[in-house]
Amino acid sequence: MQNFKFSFSRARHPLKRPHRLALATLAPRSFAFCHTFGLTLWIALDEGRGWSLILPGLFLLLWPAVAYLHAARAQNSKQAEFKNLLFDSVLFGVWCSVLDFYVLATLSIGLACFMNNMVVGGLRRMATSMTLFAGGALGWGALTGFDFRPYVSAGLDIYQGAGAVVYFLAIAHVMYGQNRKIGRSIVEIKFQNRVFHALLDLGVVANRASNIHTLLDDSLKHLHADFPEYGFAVFLQEQQRPEVTRYAAVAGLRLGTEDERQLGGLLATLQARQESTIKLRAKTDGEQLYATRMEGRLSMYDGWLIVRAPKLDAPLERMLTLFVDQLAAATENKLLHLALKKTAERDGLTGLYNRGFFESALQLSIQGKSQSPSLDFAVLMMDVDGLKEVNDRYGHVAGDQLITTVAERLQVHCRASDILARYGGDEFIVLFPSADLGAANRLAGLIRTHLEGQHCMITTAQGEHVALKLRLSLGSASSTETPAQEVLGLADERMYDDKSQRRKARVHG
Repeated sequence: MQNFKFSFSRARHPLKRPHRLALATLAPRSFAFCHTFGLTLWIALDEGRGWSLILPGLFLLLWPAVAYLHAARAQNSKQAEFKNLLFDSVLFGVWCSVLDFYVLATLSIGLACFMNNMVVGGLRRMATSMTLFAGGALGWGALTGFDFRPYVSAGLDIYQGAGAVVYFLAIAHVMYGQNRKIGRSIVEIKFQNRVFHALLDLGVVANRASNIHTLLDDSLKHLHADFPEYGFAVFLQEQQRPEVTRYAAVAGLRLGTEDERQLGGLLATLQARQESTIKLRAKTDGEQLYATRMEGRLSMYDGWLIVRAPKLDAPLERMLTLFVDQLAAATENKLLHLALKKTAERDGLTGLYNRGFFESALQLSIQGKSQSPSLDFAVLMMDVDGLKEVNDRYGHVAGDQLITTVAERLQVHCRASDILARYGGDEFIVLFPSADLGAANRLAGLIRTHLEGQHCMITTAQGEHVALKLRLSLGSASSTETPAQEVLGLADERMYDDKSQRRKARVHG
């Protein structure tokens, strides 16, 4: 047996929206009790019992409201509604006894009570409902006496039968509605799981990407793999010049180069729009595009995530917001990481690789040579002659100008695969991975032809313009002529030999 103790006056539990079960049963319960009151009224008038039967029957009209208030005020409205359903069984059992066990009413009302409780609690709860229904009926009968009314009239049978049909159809409609809600909830949960896994994938991609282009390309490919029904694109535009697209990536969208340019230009015109997601009409092949801005999420760029979708519903809009946040955070972190990496790897004056980065790259080449003897590498060392004299005579600002000029002109002649670094105060060095001495000699020849003896203009601390002649000492070596660990030392030795010979030549010249 359940404990049917209701507390309707506790101020600490104010009225609130009850559990969906209480909302779903409100209409069927109201109909059932109103219909039973109509049945009571019919029998009272038909048998002349008048108010002696009608007045108690008014409680049938009040109970649905009382049950709803009980659920709305309860701390656990679901459990409160479970109690209400069981109390329905007790009340209807009593009323079947009041109506002298009118057979059609007793069967249909009892069946309704048993079915309601079985739906929410299974066979065990149905057995409890049957026990309470029988207890209510037998208990009232024991108090007032047992009378049986198997039949009243054909009209009343029709009334009761029609009411039972309507009630069971109403319950079926409620169950259908609940099943639809459950189905929608399952679809939403599956969609949310896809979003969750996609967000995890984006995090993995962001950690693995080496640059912004790779990050955006791989991120959109993962998004399209997780959501093949959508197409994606992302555009990052310069904040000061929104018409300039700095980065772009596309997955699952048929965009040519001209389409990307037109779409980037269209997005540049939308910066003043306040909506977070904007409907675009940039495609002519039936695809609908929506753009979600990354406004405020990036420090250097204005970003847009584009999605191709049939329509923009609430789940898709929430998904876009999450993806925009994740992409923006990953992009911002990658930009910061690359900036820090550049600071750690680059020389502050020239922007070339610094000594630490060069030595790491050299160790990789040495390891490669040890693992694969055919994988050679070469080194070219350079020393800017006369830097000390320039610093002493014109100041360190002028010396820095000389160093940066040499760095700029060296970059012109180095290939993309060459690793050019500033090795020391006046020393530069180039590593040629997967190359022999010929690569170092080629660059040395270009330096002798295009840099040696050329003039550069510097400005002294006093504002004077001075022309300086460039002179560089060179020394090269390769793993084809000496053990890999000794290549750098050999190149350094040859550079100082070149410096000595050039100094002697100037003295005797």
